[in-house]
Amino acid sequence: IETVIEKDILLNHTVKSPALFRQAFELLMSYPAQEISYTKLLGILQGKGNTDLIKNYLRLYEGAFLVKALEKFSTNKLKVRSSSPKILPLCPAFYYVGIQTPYSSTERGHVFEMVVGAQLVRTGAPLYYWREKNEEVDYVLKVGRKIYAIEVKSGKRERSGGLESFKKKFPTSKCVIINTENYIKFEASPIEFMDSVS
Repeated sequence: IETVIEKDILLNHTVKSPALFRQAFELLMSYPAQEISYTKLLGILQGKGNTDLIKNYLRLYEGAFLVKALEKFSTNKLKVRSSSPKILPLCPAFYYVGIQTPYSSTERGHVFEMVVGAQLVRTGAPLYYWREKNEEVDYVLKVGRKIYAIEVKSGKRERSGGLESFKKKFPTSKCVIINTENYIKFEASPIEFMDSVS
């Protein structure tokens, strides 16, 4: 990670505070597959500047293929631009940086969601998340005219109100649940697997 930050990013881009930039990476890795506002990220970093600073840091890390900041899926472009990003580390091992103790079931859920997200990014298709009020869908993948609404479940609970709400709003979408039992089939060929789900 240090080699990428030093040689691929900092040697090719001007960053006013390299120490803050490195701290931002550790912070981003601590929110795997979670939605967080630019303002909150800036507040935790206690850096001088505005949210454009965080957006720039994210762009640089995205350019180095270390992280992906997912936008909210919406037909309203204003909502997309004003939405908080969902942070997706592109290598699951990044989450383990600095972890000293075994993580909780909630953290385990975030890690599994991150692993699925990393596989979806590799399809090359536009990837988003969706949220309206209390309903949410972990990932929305657009492949041509097809829209896949994807819910990730690391536990036994299969029902998803988020998928049901998304389907009502986007009737032509295909809803898919990925869990620990079907993950291997999904990993082998994500889009083919999702097409095969009834």
